[in-house]
Amino acid sequence: MSMLFDLRRVPHDQAASLMQDPSDILFFLYGSEPDTPPKGFFQKVFGQTSPPKRERTWSPPAEGTVFELEKNWHILHYVLARSPWEGPMPQATLIRGGTELGTIDVGYGPARMLGPQDRDQFLSFLRGLSREEFAANITGAELEAEEIYGAYPDWGREDADNLWAYIEGLQAFFAQAQAQEESIIMYLY
Repeated sequence: MSMLFDLRRVPHDQAASLMQDPSDILFFLYGSEPDTPPKGFFQKVFGQTSPPKRERTWSPPAEGTVFELEKNWHILHYVLARSPWEGPMPQATLIRGGTELGTIDVGYGPARMLGPQDRDQFLSFLRGLSREEFAANITGAELEAEEIYGAYPDWGREDADNLWAYIEGLQAFFAQAQAQEESIIMYLY
């Protein structure tokens, strides 16, 4: 089973609504309703009747509003922050950035929301990277020693060059979010 990481652009009004009430995050991301435990005997006999659930129609995200890091999320974080799980901000934005959207597990923990300030700081950091220096001196042995997800012993310069395409994609994705005045939800599943 793979651990995948997605980023999704959302309008500020929708972001504010999810920040205020994150209980709808599963429906927002996947179109699934939260599980409701069955009523016990006493709840059935003495409890109030629940209103019928309203049927909702889920719409998948619009094309271009989701950026998939796939299995590269942890290597990207490590290369940017030079730490397996921590690191300075904004370099560590992928794993540490934003605000948790409640406590609902959306796959591997809660989703996180990046507001305009976090979005812009990370974009500025991404724009300051250079392809030549990106992942310089990082080896497969180092990645394995740090227990980085997706690492393998032969990881090297060619892999770093391939990973650079994700940096360019992130730059474009965050620039689009900035231009559209959108927030970004990040989630691991």
